Amino acid sequence: MSDFIWFVVISVLFELLGLVFIGLGWQIWKKQRMDLIISYHCDKVSKENKQAYCTLAGSGLLVMGIGFLLSGVIAVFARSFLTFVPMAIGLVLGIALLISAIVKYNH
Repeated sequence: MSDFIWFVVISVLFELLGLVFIGLGWQIWKKQRMDLIISYHCDKVSKENKQAYCTLAGSGLLVMGIGFLLSGVIAVFARSFLTFVPMAIGLVLGIALLISAIVKYNH
């Protein structure tokens, strides 16, 4: 297969994965769906902190989804290693937000 086809396949996969993360993040953030989070990460979250926890965890997933979505769009046009930069930045920032939510509210 040519390089262009591989980048199109990677682009489609990244865009789909980005949409999944954005959808999950939106559900957790706006609809307060704590059931979408692994139970041991939210066992000790009090009812008072539920909204703040869901906001922080959902925004972490949204950031990861946006990173994947941008990488998918850039992969079609750039066709270089730099297409992975938005994904890496989104993953690092999103995971940092998720870890901070767990550390701050699950105690």
